[in-house]
Amino acid sequence: MRVCVLDIGGTHLRFALSQNGKDFLCDPQKMKISQFESIEHVLVHAVRQAGWDPLSVTDIGIAKSDGNPWMIDLEKIHAIFPEAHIVKLNDFESNALGLVDIEIENLLYIAGNKTIPDKSSPRAVMGSGTGLGLAYISPNGDVQTTHGGHGLPALITAEQIQLVADLQVFKTDGTCPIYEDVLSGDGILNVYKILCGRHHLECEYVDTYDMLSRGRNDPIVQHSLKYYHEVLGLFAHQVLQFGHAFGGLFLTGGITDKLIGYDLFDKDTFLTNLYQKNVPIVYCDVKSTPIFWVRNEFISLDGMLKKLKKRNH
Repeated sequence: MRVCVLDIGGTHLRFALSQNGKDFLCDPQKMKISQFESIEHVLVHAVRQAGWDPLSVTDIGIAKSDGNPWMIDLEKIHAIFPEAHIVKLNDFESNALGLVDIEIENLLYIAGNKTIPDKSSPRAVMGSGTGLGLAYISPNGDVQTTHGGHGLPALITAEQIQLVADLQVFKTDGTCPIYEDVLSGDGILNVYKILCGRHHLECEYVDTYDMLSRGRNDPIVQHSLKYYHEVLGLFAHQVLQFGHAFGGLFLTGGITDKLIGYDLFDKDTFLTNLYQKNVPIVYCDVKSTPIFWVRNEFISLDGMLKKLKKRNH
C-alpha cells in the first residue's frame, strides 16, 4: 500500500506519504501553491521525492479549500496514477476528521470552564487562513462541513458595522458582506488598508504575513487586529450556539497559527466578544466550552489518512 495525501489551501499546500496507510513515511511538507501548476504537478513531485513509481501508488487523498482555483481532474490524475483510488474532501472536513480523537498534548488550552474536549457533545473546528473554514464533529465522530465563513456577520458596535461596510469596496462580485471579509488573510490586510486610508497614511506592508511579522508596534496594525479579534469572538459565539458545539472549539488555520506564533493573539478581546451576555443557559454553555489552538498544522493530512485507512478496512 502506498498512499499520498494532500491538503491544498489558497496560499500553501501540504503533503505526506505513507507506506502502510497508518503512519507517514517522513515528516509532512509545506510549500507555496505558486511553486506548482496543478494538483497533478504536486502529486508527481511528492512521489518522485520518495523514488516511487506512479504505478505503485494505491491511494490518493485530496483535501482542498474552496479558495483554491485548481480543478480536481480525476481523468488527468488517473492517467498518471492508474492504480490509485482517489478520495476528495473539503479541507475543513479533513481537519475535523483529524481532530476526532486528537491527543490533548497536541492542543494548547486557551479558555473555558472545561479543560479537555467533551466527546459526548458536538465540537467545532474553525480556522482563519486564505479563507475562513468551519466544520462540526458529532459525538459519534461523524463530520459536518458548512459554509460558515460565508455567513452574514452579526455585528454589535457602530465601528464594526461601518468597517464591514467599508470593506465591500474590495469586492467586485456584488455579493453580501460575510465573516470571511474580515476573518481571513486578505481580510486583515484590507482592514489595515481601510484604517490607513482613514488616517491619510500610506500602507507599509506588502501582504498579511509581512504585516504580522513586522507590524507588532504599528498602531494601525494593532487597531486592525483588535477589529479582527472582536469579529472572531462574535463568529465563535454563533458557531458554538448554532451548532450546540459545547464539547470544544478548535482553532486552526495559517492566520491563527501566525497570530499565536507571533504572540499577537488578543485573547482578552476575543473572549470579551465570545462571552456575550446572552440568556443564562446559552451563556453558561458557551462559557463552559473548552477552547484550544491546534498545534499540529498538518492535522488535515492526519484526517485524510484516517479517511483512507477506514476505506481500506
